[in-house]
Amino acid sequence: MEQNKLIQGDCIEEMNKLEENSVDAIITDPPYGIGFMGKEWDNFKPEHIQEAMENDVRPKKGIASTRTSNTAGTYDLSLNANQKFQLWFSQVATECLRVLKPGGFLLSFGGTRTYHRLVCGIEDAGFEIRDTIMWLYGSGFPKSLNIGKQIDKMG
Repeated sequence: MEQNKLIQGDCIEEMNKLEENSVDAIITDPPYGIGFMGKEWDNFKPEHIQEAMENDVRPKKGIASTRTSNTAGTYDLSLNANQKFQLWFSQVATECLRVLKPGGFLLSFGGTRTYHRLVCGIEDAGFEIRDTIMWLYGSGFPKSLNIGKQIDKMG
């Protein structure tokens, strides 16, 4: 009997291979959808999002899915974009809930500007939100403003 197994790959593809109620815990650091340093894995390309929407695994509750997303998770902080990111992660979390054993848990990292939508997506999938763990950075500069350039402009 295998006690521990780490799986690396596309989460939806890999979880589709697993039986229901077969996993004790899921720890994930999904893409934040912000194009971090130009990395391919953190950009939600329309074709990847369209595929995810076509394979929507969320339970239907008498309301047809609108599948409006072709750009879910792009670094657009508009209400529409945030809702699409939330919808995308609710699909991931729904699959997590399917494979988790009763009493299992999901620990997911999220970006500082999109974590709230990630948590809502987890809750939308049916999870009970218990706790939140935050990183507190004691150094560095705000990423949205280069203070040095602003000071130079003032001088």
